Amino acid sequence: MKTVYLLSNVADGGKTYLEYLIPALNSLREKYNCVVLNTDRTGSSREEVEAVLDYPVKQVGNDFIASLKSQVVISNDAYAGRLLDHSNFGIFISHGNVGMPTKDKYYYAELTSYWDAIISSSRSGFDLMTAGLQAYRRDRKALKTMLIDGLALRSDMRITSPVATLPVKVPGIFESSPPSKKTSDNYVVGLLPTQVGICPNGATLYENLQTVINAVKSQIPHATFILRPYMAELSHPTVKDLCEQLSAHDWITIDKAGTSSTVFYAQCDTVITDASTGGVSFMLNTCKLPIYYVPFTEESNLTVDAWLKQMDNLLPIARSSNELRDMALGFSLLKPEDSYYIYNKFYQAQYSDLPLPQEVFHDLIEYRHESKYCPLSIDSFGDIYERDKH
Repeated sequence: MKTVYLLSNVADGGKTYLEYLIPALNSLREKYNCVVLNTDRTGSSREEVEAVLDYPVKQVGNDFIASLKSQVVISNDAYAGRLLDHSNFGIFISHGNVGMPTKDKYYYAELTSYWDAIISSSRSGFDLMTAGLQAYRRDRKALKTMLIDGLALRSDMRITSPVATLPVKVPGIFESSPPSKKTSDNYVVGLLPTQVGICPNGATLYENLQTVINAVKSQIPHATFILRPYMAELSHPTVKDLCEQLSAHDWITIDKAGTSSTVFYAQCDTVITDASTGGVSFMLNTCKLPIYYVPFTEESNLTVDAWLKQMDNLLPIARSSNELRDMALGFSLLKPEDSYYIYNKFYQAQYSDLPLPQEVFHDLIEYRHESKYCPLSIDSFGDIYERDKH
């Protein structure tokens, strides 16, 4: 029986990022000898991971990861790719269910470029990742001094095949608007900033928090807020200071570390984010609408511009405080069937006819770059090679 390694290595990733491995494990455990690896970097103990996965787990360090040779390794962490020996076939499960308006014009190819295959749970993520890998490899010589400190065990100038699938962590499509579970007239707005450093300067939710809160309060005075910082950054000085200031107000609460995203989504009537894929996850889980606040900034950005073009007429995007104010009021008055129309339009555009991730893992393990789910590969020069469908 062939062995497949599943590696959890996201820094302070907890249950949220561990769950990205569940579809792979569940679809492979009967046919392959699956070995689940957890590192101290995740902040979760072996026992905690075993409880989530209902499967034996091996606690390992970087030395063990580096010792693997000629294996298939599936990971929820992009950084882990550089820890693998070149003889392994590495599959990275990217996070989120949509692309992100990030300031990185290479779309994090300095991390993803070490992988042989990348699972992307949306068409937009697939397109941004492909474009980022192309640009990164074409500019690679100039980037030599920009690479992460430390030696990598494999080249980042390898053949990489992105694969678009249905969302890894989200249940199936809603066939109609689900019944409301509201038990009061309260209106709860989730505030979901993405990681510090993701957005262009001037476009982060932290920088615009006062503008966002005032815009909502001007239209919905009784609104309350739940701020859900990126959990690995709760000790970041800026985030910590902001949370302490906000906790003095009774109309805003700070989400506790360890609270699952599903619980957070269930409490909210809408979610406002700067770039987090959690905005779309909220919509996919609840059939309620998020608002992406992507204000104009002094500098143009290729990735942000590409994302805005992708999401035009698909996602609710506010570019100014006035637009945000109008959207907040409009969303509070929307009927469930109106929300469903927007949800369904987005779902069909991003996911229709994409395969289940469970199907893709089997084929990737057996056929690698020749898998029927790999429409193209990107070589070390950034050139794309498309495959005939078979």
